[in-house]
Amino acid sequence: MMTKKHVAVILSIISVLAIAFFVRGWYVFYQCGAVEQCLADSSYFQHIAKFSVTTLITIMALFCGSKYCICKRDRRLLQVGMLCAFCADICFKILHNVTHLFEHSADYTLMGINFFMVFQSIFIYRHTRTSDTDDHVPWIIVIPFAVMFVFNALHLFGVFEAALIPTVATYAAFLICSLIVACNVPKIGYFSPKNSTIIKYGMILFFLGDVCVGLSLATGPDHSIQEIVATVANNFVWYFYVPALLCLVLSGYKRD
Repeated sequence: MMTKKHVAVILSIISVLAIAFFVRGWYVFYQCGAVEQCLADSSYFQHIAKFSVTTLITIMALFCGSKYCICKRDRRLLQVGMLCAFCADICFKILHNVTHLFEHSADYTLMGINFFMVFQSIFIYRHTRTSDTDDHVPWIIVIPFAVMFVFNALHLFGVFEAALIPTVATYAAFLICSLIVACNVPKIGYFSPKNSTIIKYGMILFFLGDVCVGLSLATGPDHSIQEIVATVANNFVWYFYVPALLCLVLSGYKRD
C-alpha cells in the first residue's frame, strides 16, 4: 500500500528524472539544431528516462491503498486507465525505438494511439460519475465513435489514402470530449473541490501535451523553420504530460 512517505519518495525520483531528460533534450537540441537523424541518435536516454517516469506514476496508481483512495471503484478505473497509458508508452518509447523493429514502427505508433483512446474513454467515464454507484454511460462518448465511423467511411471511399488519419481523428475526438468532461467535473460535485480542480488542470495539461505532439509531427527538411518548430514542440510535450499524469493519479487520493 502506498503511503504519503512513499508518494513523496516517488515524486522526488520523478522530479530528478524529469529534470534530467528536460536538460538532456535541450542540450541535444543545442548540439544538433534541427537535424532529425542527430536528434534520433541522441534520444535513447530520454526514452528510457521518460518511460521510467511513466512506470513510477503507474505504480502510484496501482498501489493506492483503500485507506487513501476515494472509493474502490474509482481506484479500479484509475488503475486501468494508467495501465493503458503505461502500455501506450511501451509502444512509443520502447517498441517504436528498437532498431530491429523499425520496419514495424508505424504499427507500434498506431497501437499506442489506440491505447490512449481506451485511456481517454475510461477517464470520460470516470469523470462523469455522480456517485459511487453511478453506472450510466455518458452520451458524449458517442461523438468519438461517430467520428471514427465517418472517417473510416471516407477512407474506404478513397477520399484520403493514409490509414492513420481515421485513427488520429478519432483520438482527437476522444481527447476533446475528455477535456470538456474534465472541465465540467467541478460542477457535478462527486469529487471534492480539490480533486475536481486537480482533474480539470490535469486534463488541460494532457490536452496541451497532445497539441505539442501534433506540432512535433509536422516535420520538414533539416534546419527548416517547420523542423525547428516540430523539434521544440517535441521537447515541450513532457512538460505537460508528466504533470498531467501526476494530476490524474493524485486526483484518486482522498483529500480532507
